[in-house]
Amino acid sequence: MKKMLVILLLVCLVLVGAIAFSRNQGGDLPGDPSAAAEPAVMQVPADTAAPAENAAQEPADGGLQMEEMDYQTMEMDRLYATRDPQEIVVTVNGKAVNWGDYFYFLNSQVNSVEKMLVRLYANYGAELLWSDIAEGDSTYADLAVNGAEESMRQLAAIEDFAEENGLEFTEENRNTLAQKLKSDMERTCGENATEEEFEAYLAKRHMSRALYDRINSANVLYQDGFRLLYGENGEALGDEAALQYLEDNGYLSAGHILLLTMDPATGEELDETLIAEKAATAQRLAEELQAVKDPAELLERFARLKEEYCEDSGKTVYAEGYTFTPHTMAAEFEAACKALEPYEVSDPVQSKYGYHIIMRLPPNADALLFSSKGDPVTARTAAASAEYNERLQARADSLKAEYAEGFEKPNLLDYILG
Repeated sequence: MKKMLVILLLVCLVLVGAIAFSRNQGGDLPGDPSAAAEPAVMQVPADTAAPAENAAQEPADGGLQMEEMDYQTMEMDRLYATRDPQEIVVTVNGKAVNWGDYFYFLNSQVNSVEKMLVRLYANYGAELLWSDIAEGDSTYADLAVNGAEESMRQLAAIEDFAEENGLEFTEENRNTLAQKLKSDMERTCGENATEEEFEAYLAKRHMSRALYDRINSANVLYQDGFRLLYGENGEALGDEAALQYLEDNGYLSAGHILLLTMDPATGEELDETLIAEKAATAQRLAEELQAVKDPAELLERFARLKEEYCEDSGKTVYAEGYTFTPHTMAAEFEAACKALEPYEVSDPVQSKYGYHIIMRLPPNADALLFSSKGDPVTARTAAASAEYNERLQARADSLKAEYAEGFEKPNLLDYILG
């Protein structure tokens, strides 16, 4: 469950408005670099109720609705009312955090764990309770409580790094924050919204204006810290580190010429005569390329034939070929790629899409990483983002969270409805 916990924290922080970094780069697909495209993301809480409140309206994965399972709802409003929002409950790296801000982080984690439990049920039939063990001797309720502290540590780590490295706000930074505030106000409260209306909106979601400003400021500092160490897009990172990132994450690289045997608009197979013609063409192209032994000449010939024959819609974005992780491509494509040596060309490989002529490529620090979502980034950018996140996570792990005398972390199991 360790990997799930780390990814859960990342997803939660991104969705509900805190800074996010993680030891693991990736989203739903192993090694997917989409999260590394932008080192940090800040969002105002969406104008929707928490999962426990709108369960019947929002289907989870697979069309399941939360009312279809024996779902345990948390009474978070009852928990919030147990303390004064201004009461200092914890100090993180020397900065005091009041109950109101602590509750925001906690409530955000609760929402994310709730969604995770529903998805586990929808996808795997696992009907888990908050009291069930998630990791070691920690329950799912513990994950949310521990995640709140982790969120605060991560936020403080960014601020600590910025202070240590002398990062200060520029006029450009202030303009960025002003535009972000304006955009959030219009998106959540409508055109011509006042700051008072926006602050009332935040308050309904247990987010103070001070915390909103702090998180946005830290997000800017996060970006500045990345540029300080690695440049705008990670260009300061050396080849060795970028190539090691590719190896550690199991990336493969290959170019291909695809001759479609299906209609991409309908998904239906072409007629048998046309498929036979494409099979013959694929065989001819493979033999022509296999006869070329010089890598430079092969690359030139492959590019020319690809331009003429390839029917893959991705060839424009991924003009130099695909650099991808396991299970993100057609199984036949991946298996054939693994069987090849660099600059070796396959016989025609048939998948449900058509015939592929595949040329294995050596790893490249500036290869564009395949992403099924978001804008693709280079291996160097993704590696720099991963290294930066690891540095910040190590810093977060070293920071102290000291709870106020008489304050105990909430036992969420006491706030399950029913």
